[in-house]
Amino acid sequence: MAKEWDLSTGMRNLCGKVIVVTGGSSGIGFAIVTLLARRGAKVYFTTRSESKARKTQEALAGDPEIDPKNVNWLVMDLFDLKSISVATDELKSRESKVDILINNAAASTSSIELVAGRFEQHMAANHIGPFLFVNRVLPLLKNALKAKDADVRIINLGSIAHLSMLPRNFEFQFTSPTCLSNPVPSYPWQWRFFGRFMFGFDMIRYAVSKAAVVLFTKELQRRLENQGLPILCIVVHPGAVLTEGVLAINNAFIRALARRTFLTAEQGAATPLFAATASEVRRNAELYQGKFLVPVGKVKTANAVAEDDRQVKGLWQNTTVEVNKQLAAQKLPALEAW
Repeated sequence: MAKEWDLSTGMRNLCGKVIVVTGGSSGIGFAIVTLLARRGAKVYFTTRSESKARKTQEALAGDPEIDPKNVNWLVMDLFDLKSISVATDELKSRESKVDILINNAAASTSSIELVAGRFEQHMAANHIGPFLFVNRVLPLLKNALKAKDADVRIINLGSIAHLSMLPRNFEFQFTSPTCLSNPVPSYPWQWRFFGRFMFGFDMIRYAVSKAAVVLFTKELQRRLENQGLPILCIVVHPGAVLTEGVLAINNAFIRALARRTFLTAEQGAATPLFAATASEVRRNAELYQGKFLVPVGKVKTANAVAEDDRQVKGLWQNTTVEVNKQLAAQKLPALEAW
């Protein structure tokens, strides 16, 4: 059973597998990359700068359990659609397949400045960037299905915040294109106080963006199933994890609480790695496909908005239209057919 899954013994040998992990230079991402590489996988991790990528690669190469040839990097900024396109072009020039994609990178901020004058920052990094990245990488994921032992998965990191941090009467706006630029149009002062003063970042906008991750994962799974493609799509909450990012954005009280009670980065990597590698997930695919998981590997009912077909399809359609507009403005190729 999922609750008995042990990170130290549950991961199978991954030799021959090509795995991509976004945001792999620190925190949960670094732990995920480390553990995957120790199991023999060829891992590509992304960072926002070459200097950070090289520093991370050096740290991983110093691990005696890791073959340095299995650690590779891509520079990619989820706020920048051109950066995503360039990174995937580089990946395609080096690999003919990707077996597992783990969208770990995310943003949490109090800034209200729009990305490219078009997208709210949480929606840009947590939903729009991964939406484009999955689309660009999907041909490589489909190629991996040709292998005799194919087990292709897309893992998106969500958050329990989409359940626990939004008011019960919150009205999602995913049926409107403005959900990408202004996902919380009505913002009572109580929400602002709770989201920014208590946590040091806009928890409400962050939570909405993580709800978008759940809806994206569900609709992506449905579309792939309709094509008869056995690619598993799963969204996971890693738990409350003590990372450099958590310490950087939160106030003194939350930092003190985190140091005492939060999981380590390796413990936080357990549920993403369960979703990405556990044999029982493939054996019981119908139980996990398109689902929301919490530590360690337990299926949990997501926010009710995930059952609202209008919201799910509205988010997909609006994201497609608005991303294609921005791609056209930057003279970049449009989204490919899913």
